[in-house]
Parts: sequence; C-alpha cells; structure tokens
Amino acid sequence: MYYNHYKDTFKLLYMKRSSVLNIVTLCTLLMFSACKKDVLQDIVSSKPTVPVVVADTVAAVTPTTYKRTVNVGTGSGSLTIDGKTLSVQCNDLIKIKGGTYTGINIQNIISADGCPITIKNDGLVEIVGNFNQMNLSNLKNVIVSGDGTSGIAKGFVMRDNSYRSVELTGTINQFTLQNVAFKNISNYVINFQSKLTYSGTDATLSKDLKFLNITCDNTAQLLGASGSVENGVITGLIKNIEIAYVDFQNSPGVGTVVYLGNAENYNIHHNRVNNINSANNNHNGIFAINGNGSFHDNYVSNHQGNAIRAWGHTVGNTPKNVYIYNNIVMNSRKYSAFEVQSFANSVVAGKTTYINAIVFNNTAGNINTSNDWQGNLVDIYNLLGGKCDVYNNLGYNFQAGSVIAGQESSTIPNAFTNLLYKTYSLAGIVNEITFKLTGSSPAKNTGVATPFVVTDYYGSIRSAKPSVGAVE
Repeated sequence: MYYNHYKDTFKLLYMKRSSVLNIVTLCTLLMFSACKKDVLQDIVSSKPTVPVVVADTVAAVTPTTYKRTVNVGTGSGSLTIDGKTLSVQCNDLIKIKGGTYTGINIQNIISADGCPITIKNDGLVEIVGNFNQMNLSNLKNVIVSGDGTSGIAKGFVMRDNSYRSVELTGTINQFTLQNVAFKNISNYVINFQSKLTYSGTDATLSKDLKFLNITCDNTAQLLGASGSVENGVITGLIKNIEIAYVDFQNSPGVGTVVYLGNAENYNIHHNRVNNINSANNNHNGIFAINGNGSFHDNYVSNHQGNAIRAWGHTVGNTPKNVYIYNNIVMNSRKYSAFEVQSFANSVVAGKTTYINAIVFNNTAGNINTSNDWQGNLVDIYNLLGGKCDVYNNLGYNFQAGSVIAGQESSTIPNAFTNLLYKTYSLAGIVNEITFKLTGSSPAKNTGVATPFVVTDYYGSIRSAKPSVGAVE
C-alpha cells in the first residue's frame, strides 16, 4: 500500500543470537479503538501489501590480530596518549596500566580504514574524583574497550565526579567506547558537542560511533550530543550511531538518558533502563532522538517519561523511516510508552524531508499510573507528510480512554492487529518479569505478517503468523 513511498534498507548486526533485519517498509494512518468486554482491540482499518524481502547474510567477525602492544601509564596521575607523539601503527594495541588516574587524554589518533587502534585496560583503570575526566579528541578508527583483563567485565570505571566524565571534542569518526562503568556522576556522563556544519560531505559530519556494554548507576544523562536543523543549516550530524547493551539505573532526576540532536540511521537496541525519574515531572524522552533510525529490543521500567521521543527528519530529499519494535515498557508513572512527531524547522525544502514511522510488536503495561491524562502505547503527532503504521502491539492496564495508537495531531495512524487488556493475565502474559506468553494467550500467533526478517525480544524467530507483542 505505502511501501512504494520508501524503500530504504537498514541492517542490524547486533541482535542477541540473531541475524539481520532487512527492512523495506510502509507507513500510514488510521487509529481506532473499540471496547468489548475485557479486551480493547484496534480494528483493522487497512493492511499493507507485503513485498518480498531477501535476507542478507552476516559475515563472521574475525578476531583482531594486534601487530604490537604498547604499554602506557604508571597507575596514577594524568595520562596523555597522543597520536602525534606516540607514532601509532596499524592494529596497535595500547594497554593502560591499572590504577587510579586523575585524567586520561586520548587525542590525535587518525588511522586508516581497516587499521583500528585499540586501547584497553591492563588491570582495573579508574578515574575518580571531581573534575577528573577522560578526554577524547580528534579520533578515527579508534576503539576504547574495558575488556583488557580477564575477569574484569568493565575495566574502565569512572566514579564520584560532580562534573562530566567523558568529553568528546574535535572530529570523531569510526569510534567505539565499550565495557565501561560509571557511578555517582552529577553532570553529563558522555558529552559530545560537535561544531561541524554539514555541507554534504563526510568531512562535515561524524559517523560510525558505537557506545556499547556500558553500566550507569546513580548518574546524570548518559550521552548528550548536540546538533540541529535550523533555518536550513544542518549542524552536528551523526551518521550511523549505535547505542547498545547499556544498563542504566537508579537516577531519580535524570530526565533524558540519551539525547541526540541530529542523527541519521541511529540503532538503539538491547538497553535496560530501570528506576529513574522518581523526582522528575517534566515531559521527558528517556531517549530523545532527532532524525531517523531504529529503537528496538529495549527494556524500560519503573520510570517517568516516554521510552523514546522520536522526533523525525531525514537529511536529503528521500524520506527514511523510524522503526520502534520489540520493546518492553512497564510501570510508567507518567506519559505514553512512545512518541513520534516532526517539526517544521527540521523539514526544510531542498535540505531535509520528513520521515515515516513504523511501530510494531511492542509490549507495554501499567502505563501512566498517575492517571492524570491519557497514556497510550504511542502518541502520534504531525509527521509533516510522513505516514505511521502501528500494528502487532500488546498493551495492558492503561487508563480508561487510552489506546494503542493515539492521534494527537493531524497525522492519522494506520492501526491494526493491536490488543489492549485490563491486566497482564487477561493478555495471556505469564508474569511481569519475562513477559512471555502462555500457550492460550489471545496474543499468541494472532499478529499480521510483516515484511521484516525479525526475531522477538529474546532472539526467537517469529513465525509466519507472529504473536502480538514483543515476545513470540
């Protein structure tokens, strides 16, 4: 039906025990809800035509063979690793001696594609105390990874800082930060304020950034990345950013956990957020993301705010998509599980255009328990020409009058095969821990087939007749 409007494909290579998603999709309109006894079921307004999709194959990842190991650091004081003076070589492994540092500066390491420079811990490396930071500047093809010592899962630990932990400045491309832990950080955990103005070239954007396997306990915002589209000027564009396997918890006033001001093809997945915003009543997006990409296989619980506020635009003239799927959202004190919308200042003729949104196979329960206004599975605002499909979603214990697909502005969602119940047991959910379905669940194998090659939240392959919700 609407597939001819957008045929961009994206690949997701980091799903648990699973494969690749090739997504060529749809999007449109029409929200409806009807009540019948204990079940509220969105009426099928129209089903899209499903195209044939051929799955890509995933090449095996070859372990890195390091050509040499360079040992740095004394275990204390301030350490600087500067590519201009260290004379790094292709496939170098730089190991930082374990200890407690007042600061670590990694800068001016520009390596060719296929020649990553890897920086790891040798023992536990900590940065402790107020204003003590890791500063990262002018990096390309660099991996900072805290898995350098067997038995230490997070070999870089930053804690007890009233200011910021990690500052990214200058040009940052093909960069990975992983296996890192943060605790008791009062300001940004990771701050990236890009000053680049995009002119259509790779030299004027940041690309291929990864933030993986990170834990945060009692911290402020995990990642803040500047960027915008204002009066046709595109700044701070990040292309291909991945945020995955983050465990973020125990932050009563954080508001937003991740903010991206201008992102193209974001991939946010397999993150766990719990016990946040108990002292915050703002309308927060836990993930507040501007641009286009995918938000999937995330678990958000005991919180306030939308799991994602997906504010959409596409750089260029070919509309791309926002995909929200396989997420579990529960125990929301305020606001709907998700939000999608666009703004006129971000859609500028000749520079940018709209996005389409596809929201499918999510599970949400105990939404907007404060009962102070309507809390839906997804709020759909004006997409400025974009379409929105909402299907195969499972909800329970919403406030009376709330729905799966809430039309909040002029964009009319196309909603079908969604189920909404009063309790999780009526939905046929075993418990509020695993969210798996009983064999007799009304959600079991009652969804509409999708054009996606997908697994569920646990990595199980979905059948030709998929179940409704995040768990097959």
